[in-house]
Amino acid sequence: MSEPKVALYEFMPYGAPELLEVAKKYLTRALTLATGALVLVFVALLGLNYYLSQHQEEVAPIVVPYRELQAPPPLTDAAPPPQVQVATQVAPPAAAIPVPVPDAEAPQEQTIASQEELSAVQGSSTVGDGDNIVVAPPQEDALPGFGEYVYTDELPEKITHVQPVYPDIAREAGVDGTVMVQALVGKDGRVKDVRVVKSIPMLDAAAIQAVKGWVFKPALSNNKPVAVWVGCPVKFSLH
Repeated sequence: MSEPKVALYEFMPYGAPELLEVAKKYLTRALTLATGALVLVFVALLGLNYYLSQHQEEVAPIVVPYRELQAPPPLTDAAPPPQVQVATQVAPPAAAIPVPVPDAEAPQEQTIASQEELSAVQGSSTVGDGDNIVVAPPQEDALPGFGEYVYTDELPEKITHVQPVYPDIAREAGVDGTVMVQALVGKDGRVKDVRVVKSIPMLDAAAIQAVKGWVFKPALSNNKPVAVWVGCPVKFSLH
């Protein structure tokens, strides 16, 4: 019986054999060269330092005797500081002195009318006749138009209320609601004019007739009665 054959590569070391053989030799050579280079650099630096220390030039100090020093320049020879321009003070204006004038040049004295006098002639026309003034009697104040604003301190207050008469045709038709009426209340508290602003056709006439019979405490402006428009709702109800 023959013995098994063993391959030759099984006894060879791992890797390239030729590199393993020369690796140690190359490593030793590299370390030797690197060490030699470092030594040469160190020696060169030491030689350069020694050469510079031997050839350094000595600079002799200059000594000046104290008695040869000059005195500093006097301060009086320095340039004077710039002059500041100061504005001259202006005297305050003196009070004006009145100068008398002849009587012929003085204006005539004028009298200003008082508030009562202006109120008395307000709305009236004047006619000039020389130095005389004729004042026409004031006309009766006109009533404000519908929708015209009148300033008041107090609005009218209803004193007498007249209940509207329900029309039979509206009652039979089952019509009810509120008619909105604008009434012009004069200075005497009486209704001077009536306008319907929210209408119910079957009830407008009865609402107007009722409002015309209402009596108010007139509106006041500056404690005086004035004529103004006021809203007057008139309600009609079947129940």
